Amino acid sequence: MDKLKAIFEPYRQLAYNRWQQFNSREQRLLSALAIVLAIAFLYFIIWLPSSQSVIQAENRLKSQQDQYQWVQQAIARYKSMEGRSAKSSTVKGSLSQRINQAAAQYDIELARIQPQGEEYLVTVDTVPFNQLLQFMNALESNFGLQLTGADIARLEQPGSVRLRKLLVKDVS
Repeated sequence: MDKLKAIFEPYRQLAYNRWQQFNSREQRLLSALAIVLAIAFLYFIIWLPSSQSVIQAENRLKSQQDQYQWVQQAIARYKSMEGRSAKSSTVKGSLSQRINQAAAQYDIELARIQPQGEEYLVTVDTVPFNQLLQFMNALESNFGLQLTGADIARLEQPGSVRLRKLLVKDVS
């Protein structure tokens, strides 16, 4: 500690002598400037980063809460679908019959239905996109089927798509 004092003593003495050379008005101005600089230092070095950290933490918390809420909703949807699947497993007819029934219900002309093991491969040449989504939803919710994969290509005609591949299997 004495070494530090010895090092800074000449600078302290020089600053004190320089301070004494100022008249009282200049000393008051420099004191006011020192107070303003101290306040600015506290604001920019301590307060501002702290408040920004709090804002970032609040944003992260909000994001986590939104994600948690989304997961809860997804769980609820899954459980409701699970109930529907169990209810719809009593739907009568073979897998291909149910696919054809759903296609007829949504006025979709199937290009091909081909068995592939436990699944069926369904293709449609041209179909309005919204109609295809309704058809796919009906397969799962009304006909007790599970969609395991889909390959959809956009066509030049606006709103129309080609269903290159839809893999469907029976839930039961």
